[in-house]
Amino acid sequence: MYLTTFEMSIAQQALKGKIIDYADGKGLIISHDIVTGYKYTWGTIDEEGMITVPLSDSFLDEIKKMAAKAQKKAPRGFTLKLPTVEDTFTCRYPDIEFENPQSLLSGLPDLILSDNKRKAENGKVYAVNNPLIANWLHRNQKGDVGLGYYLMFYFSEDKASAIGTCMTSNYTGLGDENFDKSMLYGLELEKGWNIVQYEIEKVFESKNGGFFPEVIKVTKLDNLPDDLTWVRVY
Repeated sequence: MYLTTFEMSIAQQALKGKIIDYADGKGLIISHDIVTGYKYTWGTIDEEGMITVPLSDSFLDEIKKMAAKAQKKAPRGFTLKLPTVEDTFTCRYPDIEFENPQSLLSGLPDLILSDNKRKAENGKVYAVNNPLIANWLHRNQKGDVGLGYYLMFYFSEDKASAIGTCMTSNYTGLGDENFDKSMLYGLELEKGWNIVQYEIEKVFESKNGGFFPEVIKVTKLDNLPDDLTWVRVY
């Protein structure tokens, strides 16, 4: 794990920030399509560590084109479906009230740093205020986690909302030990780009000392938090 602090802002429809002590040269910020393996470029990083990720107003159109391309290589009988607000902010036993639940909603994928010179990938970056959370996200939300938050950047087709509590029973992997995990939604999404904060307010400590997220509050932010850092994880 490699910790880097971002001075970060959203200006002129772009995420911009500078990685402190960056020394990997110019590169692209990319992702890989899990169906086709295609590589997509989302932004750039310069020699000084300045990152720029454009936030295009045509983001959903771009995602639709990617989905159509992926559908051609999908297994027979499998249909790709673009996520909606309801798909993204619900669970098996929901108690969520939605406004405009079928509005399409798509977010920036995990952002991978790449190196133009060596054609190498230099880890993924996560918007958090606690490096433990970045490590947990990198391991597909497995392993220990701590209090704090992470951010996601979503583009909504239209105004929409998700209000309420979603609760699921989670097993720790230690026999029958389990706990109730609560997602507290208070989301009022705008048409276009939205900063969504997932704040881990409470953790569950298992008998073997592991820590799991127990209460997560999900809200939309108007601005990036002052204590935001980006953690790069290899």
